[in-house]
Amino acid sequence: MLTVQKYIINGRTKKQPGIPAAGAIYWRMKKGRIIKLWLLLFLVIIFISCNNPLHRTYSPGTYEEDMQAIRKSNKVNDEDLKALANYIILAKLAGNNVTGKSYEDLIDKIKTYRQNNNALSSRDAMEKEAKRARLANFIAVNLQNKTFTKKNNKEVFIFTVTLKNTGNQKIKTVTGNLTINDLMEKLIKNLNIFLDEDISPGQTLTKTYTIDYNNADENDRRLRSKDFFDIRIVWNPEKIIFENGRLVE
Repeated sequence: MLTVQKYIINGRTKKQPGIPAAGAIYWRMKKGRIIKLWLLLFLVIIFISCNNPLHRTYSPGTYEEDMQAIRKSNKVNDEDLKALANYIILAKLAGNNVTGKSYEDLIDKIKTYRQNNNALSSRDAMEKEAKRARLANFIAVNLQNKTFTKKNNKEVFIFTVTLKNTGNQKIKTVTGNLTINDLMEKLIKNLNIFLDEDISPGQTLTKTYTIDYNNADENDRRLRSKDFFDIRIVWNPEKIIFENGRLVE
């Protein structure tokens, strides 16, 4: 607040602004400090934002430099960084232009895709498990042995598989696949099973399936190097057709 002093000129009383009160001076100083603090905070935010490599936009000319800066910032783990690089490569191959888009936006998009895929994978896994449990009442399929040999001048895998009719109706056709995993449940290979042969209730058939070995395939090399006891098998049934024409799937 301002104090007001009175003085007389030509017989009339005039008001003259006086010296500001102490409270007013204090408030002006405090207000000035608050404004300075907000300004400083604003500048700090701008500085941090400008120095965050994820806020940079993708450009082929600065890509390598940007990726190094992102890696050094430790704001992205190695898995997401690798996914980012793959995404940009695939976008180029597909003709999708990502130039001008921030790396942060690209990573967010990758994470969204990943979450959607995980949800689909979980649903797919649950459906497969339900189908496996339902069809287990009719047939049991197991891998009995795995060998590696040479046949007709070709290196091949030979799988010995048993199929047992666990129901009370004769089976004519069976289709499905055996998933071959390592002990960590990581997929190595899928072995397709097709049987067009009668299996009576309680009967067990033993069949052999042959797959060519491809030395250029990393999974084939992994499978060759593993003993039979170092792999896990999961039977994934698709269709069962009974003698009376009934189809279960």
